[in-house]
Amino acid sequence: MKRDKLNKKVYSVMRFIYRFGIVKSLLIGMAMTAADAEAEVAVKWKGRRVHIRKGSTDFKVFKQVMVFDQYNYNGLNGSPVKTVIDLGANVGLSALYFKTKYPNAQVIAVEPEKHNYEQLVKNVSGFSNVHALNNAIWYENKELEMYDGGRGEYAFRIVEATGKKVGTTTCITINDIVKKYNLTSIDLLKIDIEGAEKELFMYNYKDWLPMVRCVMIELHDGDHPGCTSAFFRAIAHREFTMFCKGENVTILFNDN
Repeated sequence: MKRDKLNKKVYSVMRFIYRFGIVKSLLIGMAMTAADAEAEVAVKWKGRRVHIRKGSTDFKVFKQVMVFDQYNYNGLNGSPVKTVIDLGANVGLSALYFKTKYPNAQVIAVEPEKHNYEQLVKNVSGFSNVHALNNAIWYENKELEMYDGGRGEYAFRIVEATGKKVGTTTCITINDIVKKYNLTSIDLLKIDIEGAEKELFMYNYKDWLPMVRCVMIELHDGDHPGCTSAFFRAIAHREFTMFCKGENVTILFNDN
């Protein structure tokens, strides 16, 4: 077990160095651990400044998205990607990744937690046709409690769990997004909503689901049992190809 953890850590470091080079990797590491008054570090990625908060899960997310290419999938390369919806956008690194990969796409990023949302806005600033919404996604419009399960800034939940309540959030639906932005299709739907995917695929999904070409989803049965079964029941009538990478399941529908 210890050897496996060590091997993973070594691989992570080597991958980081491979992507950013030795000097830049050292500078980033020093900046993240420096005991100064700066609350965040700006890291250069593909010509953009990515804002990462110290003492948070932001750097872990940065490594997952920008170093290990968590959302790298080429199944959509055969036709234009016009619309990306990012549910559970956190601090905007996935939205930034998608906008860089699909520069002509409209990206709609949804994040319920206020401080994450503020970082999201900062990280996608300057891009045209990127929209940030400070909401949670649900199957109906309502106010819900938000919970901190103690796993860091990337794991706030609206599905009740062990942990303390940290406020409320206004929930919107995917149908609301479709109407607000006059969407006729959703080329890529990324979902990382800490268990709320169960309800999302149990209720009121029949209008918007046929519009989706590709889904990238992280399923959270460990926190909210039934997520996987609800998701696959909802898409069972469609023809699709499945691809798995890390924590994500990617579904490419073949019946559009």
